[in-house]
Amino acid sequence: MLFPIHRAFLLVLPVLVACSGKVDVDQTSTGTGGTGGQGGTGGSDSACPAEPPVDGAPCDMPPDEPCSYGECCPRIFTCEAGSWVETLAGCAPPPACPQSPPLDGTACVGGPCGQTSPCTYACEQGGASFTVTCGDDNRWHSDMPALCNGAITCGDKIQCLEGYVCVVKQAFGAEYECVLDPCVPDPLSCACAESVCGDGFACIQASDKNVLCECPACK
Repeated sequence: MLFPIHRAFLLVLPVLVACSGKVDVDQTSTGTGGTGGQGGTGGSDSACPAEPPVDGAPCDMPPDEPCSYGECCPRIFTCEAGSWVETLAGCAPPPACPQSPPLDGTACVGGPCGQTSPCTYACEQGGASFTVTCGDDNRWHSDMPALCNGAITCGDKIQCLEGYVCVVKQAFGAEYECVLDPCVPDPLSCACAESVCGDGFACIQASDKNVLCECPACK
């Protein structure tokens, strides 16, 4: 199975509202400066460059009018003493792509800025790939919404590809994950699938590509 396309998330200033979502720069002026390229924004008296400036290059803008480039963890430049300065701050990366392909239309976290996206998978090793993207509506959108051949739904959020089984762990709620069939080439059974339940769980039933695990101490 092919795994996620990771997007690079750059650095931000303390003037940002948050790292995990689309970020707005606090601007006190009522006018709007020029925009272009990656989305540079500026104040009312002068326009930001269309592309991110080079750190240390000459500039002629008020120091209280930062220029922002990009929506997800954008780069922010200010003009200080006649030179562009990019103040750097750590920006936490978003969650990695799910290990198993999410079902088309299911919820994702934080839209394209709060979730690593797009994510690429293949129905079988060496086969054609498909892409699942976390949209602005906070839902996964697949360019192949149908299940792969031989795949099964696991809960209501993911699909387990051929060669994998759906493991359901029941405690105070239910957790779902896809794991390689631990019983191949033998039929699926708790005798060989107990290990996929993990510590604190016991295999209750295993058949038809599904393994049900329960937590005896949680009852």
